Amino acid sequence: MSTKKKNSLFEILMRLVVVVVIYTVRVFMFAWFRPKVEWTGNTVKSAHLKTPSVIIANHTSMLDPIMMLAVFFYNHSIVVAKDQVEDPHFSWALTRAKCVIPCDRFNMDTEWALLAKRELEKGNSVIIFPEGKCRYDGLLNEFKTGFAFLARSTGAPVLSVGLDGIYKFGHRTHVVVAEPERIERVKGIPSSKHLAERSEYFRQKVWNLKQRALGVAKVSTLPVSAETPEEVVE
Repeated sequence: MSTKKKNSLFEILMRLVVVVVIYTVRVFMFAWFRPKVEWTGNTVKSAHLKTPSVIIANHTSMLDPIMMLAVFFYNHSIVVAKDQVEDPHFSWALTRAKCVIPCDRFNMDTEWALLAKRELEKGNSVIIFPEGKCRYDGLLNEFKTGFAFLARSTGAPVLSVGLDGIYKFGHRTHVVVAEPERIERVKGIPSSKHLAERSEYFRQKVWNLKQRALGVAKVSTLPVSAETPEEVVE
């Protein structure tokens, strides 16, 4: 009995520590990187989203998830790679953070979608990085179709975000947020072709937002995912 009480008290204390860490990190992100958020749409002008949304962004740095959580701080959840959640360096915090949805990126995994659906039903937006991993050469990886399936099956709008991916003192990290869009919700199971087409559409959209965040005057064309070369890792 005493062991259970001890463990329960320990868990309560650890969860409080995680909450303190989350708030501290958010203050640090705003103080150190001073994110400049640009709202380009007409219906969304702040991080206080009136409608639970599927929020997607490019993935250039390991700090991207922290920045997204700092900006979209209210009523949110985030999909995190299961292998990172289980990593001993991060598991103590990630397993106790209520906003984390683990996803197995190396095997067929549908449980994360069920958890994400429940979060949307509770009024929480879900942050997803469709590339599934960072890319450092300036291009975008293929967008996995999970976010499109989630948005289509729930009717939640997709909120596309472009991050400049630059995190250094003296530079204001630029975040560009587009007008939310819905993927038509119809009966039946969506075809893989349809989901792939919608994923590519949003990939191109995020690409343009990222270029805007970087301040690129003339945006170059991003090859479709099938024609985008693999990143060369040196």
